[in-house]
Amino acid sequence: MKDKFKLFSEQVCSLVQEEWQSIPDPNSPEWRSCFNRAVDAYLAGETSTCDFTSFQQELNMLPRESDALSVDIKDREKLALHIHSMMEGLWLAGRKKLDAINQCNRSAPLKISEVSSYAKRLSRTTCSPPENMNTMDPNYHSETYPQYHFLGYPSVSEMHSSRLFDLHRLEESSSAPRVIFEPISADMHRMRLECSTPNAVLYFQTSRVNSSQVDPHTGQPVTYTTAPAVYNPSKNLNFKTSCQPFSVFTWSTCEGLRQSEVVRTEYVPPTDKSKGDVSTKKSFGFLIGRELIS
Repeated sequence: MKDKFKLFSEQVCSLVQEEWQSIPDPNSPEWRSCFNRAVDAYLAGETSTCDFTSFQQELNMLPRESDALSVDIKDREKLALHIHSMMEGLWLAGRKKLDAINQCNRSAPLKISEVSSYAKRLSRTTCSPPENMNTMDPNYHSETYPQYHFLGYPSVSEMHSSRLFDLHRLEESSSAPRVIFEPISADMHRMRLECSTPNAVLYFQTSRVNSSQVDPHTGQPVTYTTAPAVYNPSKNLNFKTSCQPFSVFTWSTCEGLRQSEVVRTEYVPPTDKSKGDVSTKKSFGFLIGRELIS
């Protein structure tokens, strides 16, 4: 450790000039008064320079290399450690700036087709470009590179409500099943599920509201819900066309993908005017979300 401090002390002595000792601290009142006098003389049209030699007697002379033996070893180590800790921060900051410049030099030039495709994917969104977070230190990255008004950091709610977030989320999740009510006779219909994700397992759950029976605790009509079941295409899922309205909740799972959103599809019996047609109401969300009437 002493050899390292001695080597560091020799390097500092080889760089520091002796005449630098005559320059006072820029934060000292002596330097400020001398600077003000030089400015006043310049504004008055006189040629004047800051006279630092008058303060040489007031400043403590730094020990020379020949006087190193007369200085206490602890004082030398303390001074070297103080200088080292002060300069280490500057070296680290400069090294980070050099690494950032080298990273920019290694980046490949952009193609106009890639920029156009990237702009289309970011259209109508509030997400900032990924290069703002593709760094080891995002805060230092923001200080080094300029920030524009259209590259601000969005909030979590803005990112979740953006179209890009929905598309990215749907890309990694299984597709929601589609419920089809198809007639098989004049009085019977059949329920069938379809999913665009290959090898997906489809689930469904039915719910029916009995308006003629009221729950005494809540005062609302009683709702009968079946247990979730795996959809089997070979199983008979026929029901009467003129039955009471009911809702079907469907979702799908697939290996390597997240579970799809739960889709609520409501079956409404056809009226006399539109006999033979089946009216359905679809809701997308966890259970009930925004509604689409088809």
